Amino acid sequence: MTSFPRAGAQPFSADQLAVLDQLVPYQPADSLQAVSKLRAQGFSAEESSALLTQARLRTLGATKFGQDASHMLFTEAGYEQATRAAVADHHAARFRAAGLTSVADLGCGLGADSLAFARAGLAVTSVELDPATAALTAHNLSSYPSAQVLVGDVEQIDLNTLTIVTGERVSALWLDPARREVEGGSTTSRIFDPEAFSPPFSFLEKLAASGIPMGVKLGPGLPHEAIPSGVEAEWVSHGGSVVEVVLWFNALARSGVARSATVLGADAVTRQVLGGITSPLPAIADEEPLEVTDLGAYLVEPDGAVVRSHLVADFARTVGATLLDENIAYLTSESPAVSPLGRAYRVLGTLPLNEKKLRRWVKDEGITALTLKKRGVDVVPEKLRASLLAGVKKKKGDPHKEATLILTRLGEGSGSQRLAIWAEPA
Repeated sequence: MTSFPRAGAQPFSADQLAVLDQLVPYQPADSLQAVSKLRAQGFSAEESSALLTQARLRTLGATKFGQDASHMLFTEAGYEQATRAAVADHHAARFRAAGLTSVADLGCGLGADSLAFARAGLAVTSVELDPATAALTAHNLSSYPSAQVLVGDVEQIDLNTLTIVTGERVSALWLDPARREVEGGSTTSRIFDPEAFSPPFSFLEKLAASGIPMGVKLGPGLPHEAIPSGVEAEWVSHGGSVVEVVLWFNALARSGVARSATVLGADAVTRQVLGGITSPLPAIADEEPLEVTDLGAYLVEPDGAVVRSHLVADFARTVGATLLDENIAYLTSESPAVSPLGRAYRVLGTLPLNEKKLRRWVKDEGITALTLKKRGVDVVPEKLRASLLAGVKKKKGDPHKEATLILTRLGEGSGSQRLAIWAEPA
């Protein structure tokens, strides 16, 4: 590649954008009235529909981008796939911590991560294959003079000619490969084969081999055996859900770290790092296995990022807990394990995982609401909850009683035990 063209003009005029501002927040019940007003102002049916779609997406976008959404433009698929601002800011913080000053966001989509990089003071060159999406991204980044959006196929990138707006070469790369098929403007099925990603995994490794600092965002279910050696794989959870694994290459990888888990707070807009844990590079093969013990006074549920990163044993050692079963990611301890990397529950009792007996327990205890958690058992919590609470009627004046059941299995084969642990958050 010698150069990619800059993104073209975005599809809305200044007058249309002014009208769009008046349509937010979008109220579905007012859509017919809004269409009538737009048509009366001289907008065509197609223009009116496009403006209302943007108003709806901007309204939704506030949950991911906060105030920034009020001046952004979206597509349906782009909004669905866009990184939440708090998570994108977490990415940008890694670049700043590494002392980098610029980044190329290759396959930027609508620019959620590009915006975070720009907010962090990095010069950003964003590259997008689809010209229409690139035009929207250019609008979204228009308030940052050090940001530019180019149109092109990232697989044709020549790193020697990839520059920022001032002409210097970019100092780092960020990629979020497409992992879903898109039809009719909306995402459909998820793609699991790394070579079917866009761009494919082999291309990412080729870029990394150049030595340039690079971060690659992938789905949290990425198999550990697919992770190249010598990189840091960071699993990130946000608000209790594991949202991604980021592979950090070269100078963006922390020295001596093979795997890590980071837990972010629930705020979608403001980044809050609650805690993290790392495993050394190379992993210690001869470390003593974690002890398996009977259920103690407390059950500890590691955060999903800890589980996905295979750092359950490391976490257990930090909080003085042991395993309930060597194949199940539940821990136990005699004191509450206070850590943002997991949640402790005080054990109130145990029951066999038998629907009939659990239904009787619900009735005898006067339970009116149930939280079900599970690992290692083939149970659909929603269906079991509905079955256990079927026929439960709260009499007027009776207290509302909630309960938590943690469903799991201990042991293997014919000697295994299916267990329902009655617990309450510690």
